[in-house]
Amino acid sequence: MPSVMLMPSVMLMMVWVLVGQSIGLGQERGKEETAAPPPAVEESKQIVKKQDPTKKPGRRTTTKTAKKFAGIKPGSFRIIVPPIGQSKLEGLDDYSYRLTVPSDNYLEASLESGRGILAPEQYREIARGKWGEAEKLRAAGTTRSLRDAMGKYEEALRYFRAAGQMSEPSELARALAQIGAISDSLGDRQQAISYLEQSLPLWRAAGERSNESATLAQIGKIYTALGDQQQAQKSFNQARLILQASGLLVVTGDQNNTNELDASTFFSMAKLYEEQGQLKKATEYYARAGGRWRDLNDQKGQASSLNALGSLSARAGQTSQAIGLFQQALPLWRAAGDKRGEAVTLSNLGYVADISGDKSRALDCYLQALPQWRAIKDARGEATTLGDIAILYSALGQREQALKYNLEALPLRRAIGDKRGEASTLNNLGGLYENSGETARALEYFTQALEVRREIGDRRGEAVTLGNLGFIYLRLGESRKALDNYQQSLVLSRNFNDRIRIAGTLASLGEIYSSLNEVQKARASYEESLTLWRTLGNRDREASTQALLSGLYVKLGDKQKALEGYRKSLSSWKILSPKLSDN
Repeated sequence: MPSVMLMPSVMLMMVWVLVGQSIGLGQERGKEETAAPPPAVEESKQIVKKQDPTKKPGRRTTTKTAKKFAGIKPGSFRIIVPPIGQSKLEGLDDYSYRLTVPSDNYLEASLESGRGILAPEQYREIARGKWGEAEKLRAAGTTRSLRDAMGKYEEALRYFRAAGQMSEPSELARALAQIGAISDSLGDRQQAISYLEQSLPLWRAAGERSNESATLAQIGKIYTALGDQQQAQKSFNQARLILQASGLLVVTGDQNNTNELDASTFFSMAKLYEEQGQLKKATEYYARAGGRWRDLNDQKGQASSLNALGSLSARAGQTSQAIGLFQQALPLWRAAGDKRGEAVTLSNLGYVADISGDKSRALDCYLQALPQWRAIKDARGEATTLGDIAILYSALGQREQALKYNLEALPLRRAIGDKRGEASTLNNLGGLYENSGETARALEYFTQALEVRREIGDRRGEAVTLGNLGFIYLRLGESRKALDNYQQSLVLSRNFNDRIRIAGTLASLGEIYSSLNEVQKARASYEESLTLWRTLGNRDREASTQALLSGLYVKLGDKQKALEGYRKSLSSWKILSPKLSDN
């Protein structure tokens, strides 16, 4: 029974291949991300931290000492005023681990073309070489490398076909499935469906009914994304029927074979139900699979089911139950000598502990997982875990340790071609250097992060890093460069309607325009930002922006509007009365 891996890499889900990246506040955890998690892979579903996504830590600002208000005795009240303006460094909280359950059947392949009349064996050998080239390109994960990989897979497919009967049906099926998966990741869903459907009879001819079922499920997911629920349901039903039929084809009289087939069938059925969002049925079938594997004393199978059940519990926000299930799985992996399963389960425990607020416990779990990844020479798992450890050290205020682990992760990310992870690590390093006052070094790392994000077509990440660069240039006193970066960030943010980032970027632009004495542009930026924060229901941000706008009204000579604005700001800020003494 292959190890089932659960990796925290924000939503949780079943994946057919490992992936990981989201952009938020705080530090980024570089994903097992891929230009759309590896081809033939769905983005991992995420567990979103329970926090107000509109709230960002305020930026420290300096203000002149205000005059005392008449009639208020010193010490009578304490006014807690949210910082004016917003945090300018963003995108530093991207979790690399997301609780995921890779499928046992993961589809991969290769493809290319012919060059003259050769023996069938030679065609097949060339096809395999092209396949290897395609795999390396796919691993890089950039949009360009994926397109190049697809070309190589297509060449390999032609060579496999030219080899005639020397090629196995499964080789052709894998090639078609891989092209379909890349097409899906690049957004060409109709082409993806076409290639995946071509692979179905080949899987059937190869006798690989589980891969046939998995491909039908993948087609169902694409139809769901296209909004064609009727076709999606048809594909899911066909996939389910294949699994059910496979479960009936058992050798009578051999109870062990029957239980093993039942367990695998139940597990595959559970994954299929989870893909369709039928979590209650998925839970039922994972439990049934675990029961069968328990009867067979199959420790890996039991651990796989427990991990899958833990994933569903975490997804439902039942973190205590998820921790209990992962803790049950851990000794089973250890007893079976499965270091990969152990590493993934430790990572899951670390992730759940982190989102539960127990960062010390999370750090301990990740530190235990790290040597396991190294033992199995899994550079991707090692790099991801190094990044996670760095983020936790940063959150715990241990900057030097955070730097150390990020700097260890960076060359590994580059060695394995994990561009998204590389960009996240560069962004994190930029944030660490800026927070320690090394602004020039921060600029260097943010600039590198921007280059990588543009290379892989990560537009959201690009918007975040442009905002970070805007902040850095502002700190360096280069207002025009800051303005240019914020304007670019705003255009990208508007393209994908990220209202939180739009509102924050507009406020930053307002500050820059005001400093450049372009007051009308400053006013327009502040007013649009204020409207957005009000719409989003973020009263702290609304009050801060209202105060900035009021200051601008003073500059414009409109004292009445300034006074009204300041009153509105003060009404949103918390006023605490002091404790009264009994004496």
